[in-house]
Amino acid sequence: MKPLEIHCRNRVMYAQLSVNDRGLGMRDYNLTGKDGLSLYIFRKEQGEWKCAYGYLDEDIKQAIIDALILRFDWTIKDLFYLDGERHVVEIRSKKGGLWHIYDNNRYIASINYDRFTRQFEYHLDDPTRSVTEAHLRKYTEMIKRGEITWQKEER
Repeated sequence: MKPLEIHCRNRVMYAQLSVNDRGLGMRDYNLTGKDGLSLYIFRKEQGEWKCAYGYLDEDIKQAIIDALILRFDWTIKDLFYLDGERHVVEIRSKKGGLWHIYDNNRYIASINYDRFTRQFEYHLDDPTRSVTEAHLRKYTEMIKRGEITWQKEER
């Protein structure tokens, strides 16, 4: 499996990664240290990522979790920090040219494609400092480029 690319302390680090499926949708993500002996286990439990085994400095642990989120959570399209807090933006495709946008699992906006005018419209339900109209324009462009999937309508 391709090594995990981790950005931390103004460097890029790589760690060998293996995934163990534990059944019922639970997986362990095993990282091996550069010495080839150290082992760190990360897992996602109830929507939260955590280090289940091994000791790492907090900044490295959070950088690894960021890398795992971006690689394995396919609905996550943006991850950024604001005032030291991680903001994970998830975009879920719905039927009829509609997308719902969530910031840290909280619904905040929607993007709609009008088939008659062939235009995209967005509505920010919960204006926050974290996700702004500029972000929504960025996500709309991602949809136009095909980076975010459309859900097909069943006939």
